[in-house]
This record gives sequence, structure tokens and C-alpha cells, in this order.
Amino acid sequence: MATKIGQAATELAATNPWWRSPHTWARSDPDLRAAAASALDYEPLALRDLQPGGLYLLRGPRRVGKTVAMKQAISRLLGDGQPPLSIIRVAADGWTASDLRTVVQNIALPPVPEGRQRWWFIDEVTAVEGDWATQIKWLRDNDAGFGDATVVLTGSSAASLTAGAGVLAGRRGRVPDVDRTLMPMGFRTFAATWKPDLLALPVLAQGAIHSDAARAAYQEANLWLSDVVPLWELYMSFGGFPASVAAAKAGQPIPRWFVDAMFDVIHRDAFAASGLDESTTVALVARIWRSTSTPLSLRNVGDDLGLAHTTVARHVEYLRDAYLLWECPQLDKEWVGRERAQDKIYPVDPLIGRLAHLRSDSRSDLDLTVLTESQVGMALRRGALASGHTWTDDRPLYYLRTATRKEVDFVGESLGGAAVEGKYVEGGSWAREAATVQASGYRGVLTTRNVLDLAGGPKGAWAVPAAVLAVLLDA
Repeated sequence: MATKIGQAATELAATNPWWRSPHTWARSDPDLRAAAASALDYEPLALRDLQPGGLYLLRGPRRVGKTVAMKQAISRLLGDGQPPLSIIRVAADGWTASDLRTVVQNIALPPVPEGRQRWWFIDEVTAVEGDWATQIKWLRDNDAGFGDATVVLTGSSAASLTAGAGVLAGRRGRVPDVDRTLMPMGFRTFAATWKPDLLALPVLAQGAIHSDAARAAYQEANLWLSDVVPLWELYMSFGGFPASVAAAKAGQPIPRWFVDAMFDVIHRDAFAASGLDESTTVALVARIWRSTSTPLSLRNVGDDLGLAHTTVARHVEYLRDAYLLWECPQLDKEWVGRERAQDKIYPVDPLIGRLAHLRSDSRSDLDLTVLTESQVGMALRRGALASGHTWTDDRPLYYLRTATRKEVDFVGESLGGAAVEGKYVEGGSWAREAATVQASGYRGVLTTRNVLDLAGGPKGAWAVPAAVLAVLLDA
């Protein structure tokens, strides 16, 4: 125990440099220096407005910037006058659950000034071995200082965080919005990296995408069409992970080291328990994304690769659990998914969908139309997050199969009676696709490449450029 306490104390001293140098630590921190060197001027909102006494869970994929967001939050707290010794960051990768209790109760931590409470930042808690949530619950119940502290836990496992949230029920403080999500950069933020004036455009509520307010917003945003269409197609190539966006901003290709790092996120982290070799992992990921935008047949994927369909299902679940894909079930009745129907699956970011091609250009790339559909869906999901829903909300988007067995891409309770269909087309060919949406009984929004046509009337289908819809919706 003495050795463990000593090691933990040494590690804390190394990972909390603001204890010693509160005014200069950020300039030498490798994560913050890398963020500053990228010239993105990007600081996500996920850890802003933290309220004292709350216990927050920040979820999101690896490499999305959760650690940087945490350090930026610490820097803001110091700038707001929080005593440096009251803020503790724990890098929990490789720890055991009992280590969490040891660091809180057995290490001689710096004293907190009278009248102040601690701020705990525990990074990648889902990588802790053992029942981390029960240890945190015990500390909230039995350690007075930790019970009153503000606690931020980050993690990259949906299953672990969802289970942990259940264990911690009633111990998270009387503060709002304790569940936070950090996903790759949305298109509005991405586009504003090149054109900051785009941030002056209105933000469109998800339930108002086919409304008088939407009509005015689409017309205003369409004035920027010559800017946002090429930026959308750049976004479809690079995605929103900060390292990839930094490369796009510098006019460089996605760095090979980052492509390899994202492959490791899948092969060595998300698939850690799978036993697949690297070549099978690449083949499986490529085959899964080849089914993007169509109902996924696990059996067909398995047959193509010589894998059992249960193995394919398990790996799809691994990707979902790591926040690398999202599922769109078929609508049965409002608002319930159809049991035993095949879901559509989408990558959370274009880079994830393109990863097999980026690893080897001999593998086919995802079509721009398919990528657009996936990221229009993500824009809708981000809109739901911005309106107060959580990533794990039980009211997701659905796809709709009509009586003639045609499909409408996205419907949902939060869309205010509208349906969204992805058709990345130019010219008048979009009108032929409107009939499917019109027959569904929903007010259609068909996402095009560069056509804005709002002549369909209050209940008719509208054509809206995908980039225009996303820049208004995708925070």
C-alpha cells in the first residue's frame, strides 16, 4: 500500500503542474501546446458552465479531445480565481477501481483554502480496471470533501458510462446538464474555421427545419452557398477530429500517424477483446461501412468475410460502444423501432467511414452521397444534443419504409413532423425523389448539393443544400 500511495502521489504531482506554476503551466503542457500550434482556435463547449457540486460525465470517442477540453476547463477555472491547489486531475488509464479510493482518502493532498471546495477531473475513468462507479458512489456518500466536490469523469465506453450513471443516481448534485457529450467537430464550427462570419447565421431549432423560420434561415444561409458547398465537401474528406481539421486548415493531407492512431482506437481499444488480426479488422470495418445508408445485414457481411453473423454483430456493438457509429432503426409506430428489423448504421465522422481507404487506397472510398447522408444525420443528432437530449436518448432518429417499400432516411419525434431525405444532387432531379417523402405524410426536406427550392408550400417537399442545413443546425 505504501508503494502504491507513493507512486500515485508522484503521478499526481506530475499531472497537476498548476499546483507549482499556476500562471505558466499551460504554455508547457504538451496537449495545450499542440492545440495552440494547430491554429484552430477551437475550444469545445462540453465543459463550459460547470456548476459547483455537480458530478459530470463527459462521453465521446478516443482522440476527440476530451483531455484537451478538460485542461482548457482547468485553465478557465484558474483564470476565474479558483485556487490552484483545489483542482486535481487524475489520468486514470491503467488504474484500478481501488486506486480511486486510495488517491482521494490516503494521499496527502494539497490543502484547500478555507471556504473552498475541490474540483476533481478524472480522465478516462472507463479505462479503470474494476467497478469504478461503485468506488465513486462510496466516496460521494462517505467522504465529506469528495461528496461536496465538483467532479468531472470522462470516458470512451458507452456501456460503462451508462451503467455508471445508474450506480451514481442521486449522487450527482442538484445541477442541470450533468451528462455531456463531446463528438468530432460539427460542420458549423468546421466551416467557421475558414469563414468566421458564418457564426452570425441563425441557429435553427431541430423541430423547425420545415417552417417559416427555416425558410428565412435557408434563404439567408444560401447567400453563402459558394463558400459552404466546397467547405462541406472538404468536411466530408477530413471530418471533424481536431488533428484532421488542423491538417485541412494547413492545406495538408490527413496525417498518416493520425490515420494509424484511429485504426488503433478500433483494433486495439474498441476491438481489444475480439481476437481479430489487423487484416481482418480492416476488412470487417470496410465491409460494415460499405453498407452505410442501407439496412445492415449481419449475415451478408459475415458471409462475405467468412465470419459468423454473431461475430459481426458483436463488432458492430464494439463500434457503437466506442462512440464510433450510431444506429438508425426502422420506424414501426410513433415513436418505436420495429423489432427484428435491420438497422441502418452510420459512422459518427467522415474519417471513420473512410478509414479503410485511408489505410490503403486500393480499398474503395465511401461515396460522397453516402457520406453526406451520414453527416446530415449527425447534424440532426447534434441538434438534438443542443436542445437538451443526451447521446443515449431513447428517442433516436428512425428511417421510414413506405407502403411501396421505398425508404425515407430520417424521421423522428424531435423533427416537428418533417422528414429528411439525403439526395446529393444538382439541378431539378431532386423533384423526382420528392414523391416518396410526399407519400409518407411528412413535410419533406431533401438535402441537395446546391439546389434551394422552397416552392413546395407549407406541406410540400423543399430542396435544401446539405451544407446549408448543416451550417444552421450542426453546432
